[in-house]
Amino acid sequence: MSANKTFKYVQIGIYAALIIVAITYIRIPMPSAISNSFVHPGNALVILAVLLMGFKRGATAACMGLFLFDLMNGYLAVAHFTVLENLIVLLIVAVVYQFIFKNKDHWGHIVSLGILGALIKIIVIFIKFIIQQMLLGSAFPAALAMAVTGMPASLFTGLITIILVPLLYFPMKRIFERYHVIGE
Repeated sequence: MSANKTFKYVQIGIYAALIIVAITYIRIPMPSAISNSFVHPGNALVILAVLLMGFKRGATAACMGLFLFDLMNGYLAVAHFTVLENLIVLLIVAVVYQFIFKNKDHWGHIVSLGILGALIKIIVIFIKFIIQQMLLGSAFPAALAMAVTGMPASLFTGLITIILVPLLYFPMKRIFERYHVIGE
């Protein structure tokens, strides 16, 4: 195995660990009737992973970090939902970044990607909550009402994502550029 390939695997592992540590130690519990919700910086780091490492390695690092966090913190039953909803967000963010913004990381593009990622995540979680409640036997109006009660943490986490993506992207980009081309 080449040193470059080994480095990329190590980078994925270190970034996954960063996500785990950030969610574990920087979180604020929020009340919810349907989930054990908390505000955390993990979604911002997930989006930054794809912007800094490209879709394949970034999504691998993000999903690995999120899955391992869920595994280590008693959320294994919902880990597959976490990975799936984040893959949806990452795919949309990566497509917009690559095909609409042409991989140009102007400040406005990065801000837009933070907003887009946060909004997609909020929408996906809201839909997930509605589906979960309907699978539990609730009628649509009741499922909708219950889904709304689960949203405060997602909304605040979305706000944190909108702030942190542009705030952290450029300093992190300088670090990543030392070792490889951004998005490679």
